[in-house]
Amino acid sequence: MELTSKFYTTGEIAKILNCSRVTVFQWIHSGKISAIRTLGGHYRIPKESIEKLLPSIKTKTQDENQKKIKILIVDDEPNIVKSLVAFLQKVNPSFDVYGTTNSFDAGMLMITFKPDIAIIDIVLPGIDGFEIVEKIKSNPQTKHIKVIAITGYGTKENIEKIKKKGASMCMLKPFDYFEIAENIKKLAEIKE
Repeated sequence: MELTSKFYTTGEIAKILNCSRVTVFQWIHSGKISAIRTLGGHYRIPKESIEKLLPSIKTKTQDENQKKIKILIVDDEPNIVKSLVAFLQKVNPSFDVYGTTNSFDAGMLMITFKPDIAIIDIVLPGIDGFEIVEKIKSNPQTKHIKVIAITGYGTKENIEKIKKKGASMCMLKPFDYFEIAENIKKLAEIKE
């Protein structure tokens, strides 16, 4: 992705990163990206602010020898899967991302796609997310997969239980997409 303008609107940034304008506003207000406010009250985001936040969207070519980090996303909410897949692919060219809302497809992709990291919603209809994580970590073919559990039910008990089952971490919905991208990079660096 090439950034060609000096300044971008919140809508343009949202389109580039496949996220909502509300998310861009949150990044501005939290200080993750800097912005200039126009006399009309609109924000303009300098190119440098985006490049600083996302070095991978600069006009650099990707090193072909760079190892791809394979990521599988499993969530019953199609919008989360679609937006997270698109965001991760844009934020880091070394991310090879698949997403599914179907538990059968998820099982097949664990074996055929062989992800390095799986992002799994622990509350899925008709299937126990805790059991999925336990099966991933107990199977010799999949135990190397690092699991990021995601949930809207982040009770202390659920977080402790999912970590005991083998998840590397648990993130609460709604989660920050940049934070999940950083956590993926951290987990990818950890060798078992």
